[in-house]
Amino acid sequence: MLIIKNCKLINMAGIYEEKRDLVIKDGKIFDICANALDTYGCEHEVIDACDNYVTPGLVEPHCRLGVQEEVFRNEGNDADEATDPILPQLRALDAINPQDEGFQMALAGGVTTVVTCPGDANLIGGTCAVLKTAGNTVDEMVRVPELAFHMCLTDGVKNTYEGKKTPKTRLGSAALIREALMRAQRYHIQWTASKKDPLVKPPKFDMKLHSLMRAFDGMPVKFTAKRSHDMLTAIRIAEEFGLAYTLENCVEAWLIPQELKKHHVKCVIGPTYGEKSSEYRHRDPIAGAVLEQNGIEFAVSTGHPTMNIELAAIHLTLMYKKGLTPRTALEAATINAARYCGLEDRVGSLEPGKDADIVIWDGYPFDYYTSASTVLIDGAIVYTKNH
Repeated sequence: MLIIKNCKLINMAGIYEEKRDLVIKDGKIFDICANALDTYGCEHEVIDACDNYVTPGLVEPHCRLGVQEEVFRNEGNDADEATDPILPQLRALDAINPQDEGFQMALAGGVTTVVTCPGDANLIGGTCAVLKTAGNTVDEMVRVPELAFHMCLTDGVKNTYEGKKTPKTRLGSAALIREALMRAQRYHIQWTASKKDPLVKPPKFDMKLHSLMRAFDGMPVKFTAKRSHDMLTAIRIAEEFGLAYTLENCVEAWLIPQELKKHHVKCVIGPTYGEKSSEYRHRDPIAGAVLEQNGIEFAVSTGHPTMNIELAAIHLTLMYKKGLTPRTALEAATINAARYCGLEDRVGSLEPGKDADIVIWDGYPFDYYTSASTVLIDGAIVYTKNH
C-alpha cells in the first residue's frame, strides 16, 4: 500500500483544491481520506505532496507519439503509408517505438495516457492505440490495441496524392471515404448474415473491408478536420453512416459553435497554438473559452509532435490566459479526454477502483513556470523532476 499525504487534491470527480490523502493499492486508487496515516497506520510507503497540487495524469487523446519519433527523423517516421489513401487495415500499434524520446517528454509534461494514431496523409489511415507512457515494450505499455479508426479531411491528404491519384480536391476526398464506407457496409451485412445462417455465403475476404466493417459494429472514428467546412463534411459523412465519431484537431471549432452544439459533436481541439498557415489561419487559444461560453464540452490535444507533448500543461495555460476557466481546462485534459476515448472507467479522474495515474505539480497548474515534480502510473513512480 502507498499513501500520498498532504495533497491539494483536484480529482476531477467532485474534489477541487481540497486537502486530502490518497491511498493506493495494487496499482489502483483504494481510498481518498482526510488522514490516511491515522486510518491505515504508518507502516506503509508514504509520499509527502507537501500541500502541492495533485491531479490525475493528463490524457492525450490524439498524437503520433512513438510512431513519428521525437526529434523528427525520417528513419523514425512511420506515421504515413503514403501509397494508398484508403488503408483501414494499418495499425499504429505495429509502428510504435517505446524508446522514442517523446515518451519521456510526455512524463515530464504530466501525461500518463496517450492515444497514438497514424498520420494525416491518408483519408483512412488505420487504427489508433491506447498506451501508458512508461514501459520498456509496447506489450507492456498498450492498454487498447485498436481503439478507433483515423480518418482525415485536410489539405495534407490532397497534397500527398495531388498529381498522382485521387484525391486532388475535397470533392474527391469525401467521395473516396464514402465509397470505402459503402463497400464496408455491404461487406458487413453479408459477413454478419453468413455468421447467422450457414446457408448464406460469406463475402470474399478483403483485408481492408474486413477491418473497416468494424465501424458498423460501433468502433469509433476519429475524424481529423481543421477547417470549419471540413468539420461539417465530417459530420455529414458520420451521420450518413451512423458512425460513432469525434472531431479532432478542430482548429476552427470556435467559429461554428452553434453547428457543433446542434449535432452534439464531441470535439478534440488543439493544438491551438503555433504557426499560422492556410489551415491554421484561425488557430487561437481562445477556442477553449468560446466553446465553454457556448456550453460545449470538449477535450484538448497537443497532436504531438505538432506541439511538443511536454507542453501539454502550457497548452492549457495558454487557453486559461485567453479566458478558459481552470476547472474546464483540467476537465478537457483529463476526464473529457478519457471519456471521448472510452477510457473513463480507468483514467481521467482519481476515484477508488481507477488506475493510480497521478501527477504532483510543483506549483499552480496554470502557471507557466509550474512543472510535474512526480508522476505515478499504476501506483508506481515513473518520473521525478531533475532525475
